[in-house]
Amino acid sequence: MRSFSNATVNPPLITRLRIIVAMVFLCIVIGLCVPIVSSSVGIYAPAAAARPIVAIEAQAPLSSATPLAVPPTLAGTDSAVDLRIVFYGYPQIGVPRAGTAEIHETGISNIRDVTFSPIGGELSPNGRFIAYDNCSNSNRGIYLAEPDGSKAQMVKDLNAYRCVDIRWSPDSAKLSYTNPQDRSLHIFDIAKKRDTLIPNTQGADWHWWSPAGNKIVYGRMSRRDPVGPTGRLLYITNLRGNNRQLTFAKDFVPCDRERNIIDTWAPAWSPNRNTIAFTQCERLFVVSPAGKNLRQLTTPRYASRPSPKVPVTSAYSPRWSPDGRWIIFIGDNEVLKRISADGNTIVEIGKLPYRGGPFSVAPFNK
Repeated sequence: MRSFSNATVNPPLITRLRIIVAMVFLCIVIGLCVPIVSSSVGIYAPAAAARPIVAIEAQAPLSSATPLAVPPTLAGTDSAVDLRIVFYGYPQIGVPRAGTAEIHETGISNIRDVTFSPIGGELSPNGRFIAYDNCSNSNRGIYLAEPDGSKAQMVKDLNAYRCVDIRWSPDSAKLSYTNPQDRSLHIFDIAKKRDTLIPNTQGADWHWWSPAGNKIVYGRMSRRDPVGPTGRLLYITNLRGNNRQLTFAKDFVPCDRERNIIDTWAPAWSPNRNTIAFTQCERLFVVSPAGKNLRQLTTPRYASRPSPKVPVTSAYSPRWSPDGRWIIFIGDNEVLKRISADGNTIVEIGKLPYRGGPFSVAPFNK
């Protein structure tokens, strides 16, 4: 970052000084000189500008062909992205750290550490609150707070040895989590202070609510599957515990980076109700809630059987933008990216200081 000295300005330099002042003013106006704090190294760095990476043609079937190189495009970059993000990761092995930042069209800014939870938290859909497990040996429980962690109050006590992931209902009135004791999904009504078990969801982990608030899609370790070793598969349940399988091992290739298992997980249900995003072997997929129209949107660089005509990038922890137009995910080298729901445009948002866990996004509370 440049610094200017306090040297005396001589009269012959007045014109040059005016030019410098004008350039600085213009730089501030267009937002290119706004510094952000990197929570991983504790220094200031310039905000990364969002830039398009590639636009692709319509999705093709899975194939062993090499992905086609497609020139960059500016298409689709006029969509508004104005969100808060909470994330966590591991800048040091075994030492989690959480952070928060702002996402805008110009990139990621205002990155800073958060101290209320080592695993971050889940922002409410209305942007008013954050829910988190404090993961502490004392006063352990699920807390609600302002998005910056202030005014925290425990709403549900926990008795567990590991932290839990929390999700909000679409109306921001209920919380869901996997209870570590019975390893099943539970719903906590904030106003009524009532905790309810969802039957038949043993082994559930990462999950997401339907936009109507009457169903939940979740990952669960497979008990039996005729197609080789299988990790997590996705299921959809209503709030009474009536569930059905959504993903099947036969539709995916075993992952050589994950002990050759098939692991579909980290589901996120689109606000427009008709698509669920998830990952398998660092590939981003979408499928309809009925289990139809399965499509692969990205392929990782190391893939031995890459798909043609899709962006080459790893994908982790997908989330939908509130308007349902973009899937936001973590790509290679901790770079946050967004891809259009049709898979035709992918845009680089900016780099996170560390990764390793999921993130949460929500609009600013206005």
